[in-house]
Amino acid sequence: MAGGNWATQNKVLPGVYINYSGNGNNPSVEGDSGIVGIPAILPWLKEKTLISLTRKESKSLESDFGKDALLITEAMKNSAHVFLFRVNTGEKAAATIGNLVCTALYSGAYGNRLSVSIENTVGQTSKYDVITWLDTTEIDRQTVADITSLAANKWIAFSKAATDTTLSVNAGTTLSGGTNGNPTSADYVDFLNQIELQTVNAVACPTDDADIKALFIAFAKRMINDDGKYLQVVVPDSEANFEGVISVKNGVILEDGTHIDNVAATAYIAGATAGCPLKESLTNANYIGAVDVDERYTTAQQIEYAKSGHMVFIPSPVGGNSVLIQKDINTLTVFTSSRTYAMSKNKVIRILFNICNEISNRGMLYYSGKVANNEDGRKLFQSDILSYFRSLEAEGVLHDVAPEDITVSKGELIDAIVVQYGVRPVDVIETIYNTIVVEG
Repeated sequence: MAGGNWATQNKVLPGVYINYSGNGNNPSVEGDSGIVGIPAILPWLKEKTLISLTRKESKSLESDFGKDALLITEAMKNSAHVFLFRVNTGEKAAATIGNLVCTALYSGAYGNRLSVSIENTVGQTSKYDVITWLDTTEIDRQTVADITSLAANKWIAFSKAATDTTLSVNAGTTLSGGTNGNPTSADYVDFLNQIELQTVNAVACPTDDADIKALFIAFAKRMINDDGKYLQVVVPDSEANFEGVISVKNGVILEDGTHIDNVAATAYIAGATAGCPLKESLTNANYIGAVDVDERYTTAQQIEYAKSGHMVFIPSPVGGNSVLIQKDINTLTVFTSSRTYAMSKNKVIRILFNICNEISNRGMLYYSGKVANNEDGRKLFQSDILSYFRSLEAEGVLHDVAPEDITVSKGELIDAIVVQYGVRPVDVIETIYNTIVVEG
């Protein structure tokens, strides 16, 4: 577990408990991986269920849903895996053709694009071809004698309207009445309850509703401080003052003219955060596909937003119709001895969270319940983590790793060990102060 004093947490369960803190200098107040969870309002798909999507699978949804798949498209520009959750539930489209009742498998306006036709089967007396269409494309065909022989397909469930199961030839009837519905706070709670059971690096909060944003912020704090699950939540326009929360201030305009406001941009930043290599930063990173911002800020405004913990998109200062992320920061703005300025930098947080996850995974997989709690066992753990730190040093993620950075001692209980770590993340150059002297 992380945050606060781990000694006050429940230590009954076997596990790996981690507390992190900063140790460094703060600036003057006056001074200056990738798995993603996305809740989305969609016109189709199973309601209230996490759906695991790879890039290939997301392309199919983007093709089918168009602009309705915007959040998926933006998240997938940088991440490789999205847990998608449809938060809205509406009405199912339906149609009755004689004795046959056709009901869309899921609620939503997408169901209104479905239609069913019934034809006599060529060469087979008393048989019918029941064909399901999406717009003008045939997507399913079943040859049956009556309604009882029909099976539900991926789009429509079939049933009989009366006791008579006879099918009637029909040139085509379109389903109607499908609605998307509007999500509630409870629907977003359902998403958070399900995403909590998965391993994710970042979660988007694509709504500007204050109550729902508060739910996501509280979720991030609980995951990190209490449950030892290291992820970041991306919300629009918030001053949460927490390293686990990223705030997106403005939006962008894409090459095709699509407006991605700061609410939808949370999906992009969640994907970019999850997919960013530990050696890299999103500071001055291009927003893929963007040609302009929807709101421009003066330098003074950008400084104030940075001090307030907001991530801002800016037009590239070198031109080229491109957009940059001004600074890769989170909402931590009030610095203390345990939460320092360094922890407001997302690059540092990604390194820290990666280390926390790796230590937890190694501890559970190789040590908890497996290795004796004696001097040799504790030295083995220390040596293993030191080796891991040195691998990060070789990759340019940490610097100046030393054996004394890791101390392992016996805990108060017979089955406990207490470990302290010192890590020195490598940040990137962001601010360059220059003095040019003209002589002659």
